[in-house]
Amino acid sequence: MFTVEFESDAAVIRSLAEDDMHEDIEIIIGDDGTVFIRQWQDWKDEYDVLHISWQQLIDVVSAINSPEGAFYRR
Repeated sequence: MFTVEFESDAAVIRSLAEDDMHEDIEIIIGDDGTVFIRQWQDWKDEYDVLHISWQQLIDVVSAINSPEGAFYRR
């Protein structure tokens, strides 16, 4: 399951782990094209955070159904 929320300066996507084996993740896409991916870690009592570009996020989405190799998106 996932949710999508629109805030004044970002879209927030939450993917809830249906198997309870993983923590939920949040992808925060800012109006300026920055993307934050975060996941709460109970053992650290804080989020692990990745800061990536919009282009990197699109690369990851594109790669999901790609064969092995190196690619440029056009």
